[in-house]
Amino acid sequence: MSTRILERLREETAPQHEQIEQNPYAKAAFDQTLTIDQYRSYLAKFYGFIKPAETKFMAEDAVNDMGLDMSMRMKSEHLEEDLMHLDMTQDEINQLPLCSRLPELSTPAQIWGYLYVMEGSTLGGQVITKQLMKFLPVSPESGIRYFHAYGQETKPRWTEFREALLSNGLNDSDEIIDSAKETFRLLDAWIRDSA
Repeated sequence: MSTRILERLREETAPQHEQIEQNPYAKAAFDQTLTIDQYRSYLAKFYGFIKPAETKFMAEDAVNDMGLDMSMRMKSEHLEEDLMHLDMTQDEINQLPLCSRLPELSTPAQIWGYLYVMEGSTLGGQVITKQLMKFLPVSPESGIRYFHAYGQETKPRWTEFREALLSNGLNDSDEIIDSAKETFRLLDAWIRDSA
């Protein structure tokens, strides 16, 4: 696959990316008005989307042929850790609402599109980590594992993801891009619902 796919992904998903950054939680984080309860709700929203999406794509055989160690890229466990640090019990986490309007994740191209959004979010997560640590009682080890998922390994893991995407042998650029757009759109709708 040509490196053009990375340029197209960045360019063609830019409107959806900008839209999701304008959700009430993200805006409050950068305005430093996000309360700890709102932060917990924000993480619960991510959990409600990511947990069922991970379950869905991990059930697909195609995920085994992607050239990535998917076990280290699962984000729902980090979200559970953060929520427990913020005084939720495992039972309460298990009762959180889960999104039923997920992107289609039944083809390799669709999974790559979803992963582009999730892996790309680890780059932005570094900025959010620094921002939240300015005014909330959280740290990379306690309460902010999701946003600080890879820590110092963020750039190498992003490079690894990009290289795996480019070497996957797919010719479904449009399907990858459509899946990334749909992931952004559905995640944004889920976060904004009852925000």
